[in-house]
Amino acid sequence: MRIERVELGAVTVFRLAGDLDERGVDALRTGLYECLTQGRFQIVLSLGEVGFISYLGVGVMVERLRKLRDLGGDIKLVGINLYTERLFRMVGVTSLFETYDNETQAIGVFQEAA
Repeated sequence: MRIERVELGAVTVFRLAGDLDERGVDALRTGLYECLTQGRFQIVLSLGEVGFISYLGVGVMVERLRKLRDLGGDIKLVGINLYTERLFRMVGVTSLFETYDNETQAIGVFQEAA
């Protein structure tokens, strides 16, 4: 799992590539925790290059989403593939996340709300 973190104004974009398995989940959890401690509550997860997401990975995303929303933030998802869409539907979290085709759209939603 490769995770690239990019800060664009108030928005933090995580570009993920590879499989979001146990090691990837730990890295994502750490990255999202750092955002929380730094007061960066507007997060975009770019998943276009992710082939596999474990149930634990979904759990971390939901856990951090709830914490961010408690603090007035959010997580937007970009580049959801068919596998991820089915996984989210199967575990019942589809309605929790807003999804977008590209990073520009997701970032724009945060900027419009500001």
